[in-house]
Amino acid sequence: MRWKPFAVNLGIFTLLFALHVVAASRDFALLFRLVALSITLQILFFGPLTVWIENAPSRFERRQTNGIATFVALPLAFGLAWAYGGMAWDLSAVVVIVGFTAVVQAWTHATLDSSEEASVVGGLK
Repeated sequence: MRWKPFAVNLGIFTLLFALHVVAASRDFALLFRLVALSITLQILFFGPLTVWIENAPSRFERRQTNGIATFVALPLAFGLAWAYGGMAWDLSAVVVIVGFTAVVQAWTHATLDSSEEASVVGGLK
């Protein structure tokens, strides 16, 4: 497991987050929505995206990356739920967003554990 895929994924997240702040402050509604959608998808699929960026040769390395990505994705998912809750804690937003993120992470982990093909990572690679 290398740090580079995390740096790339979090770097993209940082750029998107900054762009969404600029779009909101300039009242660019369409750009804001597109960037918010990109941030949402990136957080929901943080583990598989990081594994894909890493392009590791073994399932063990990809599984290890996904496991660490879970610890990055879950706090981001809580932040996303807070944003979707109108900058307040909304139990339904937390359950849906954090729950979906956890399911994606677990599904990717299980796929990497049971996959017979070394090149299959949840259909992404």
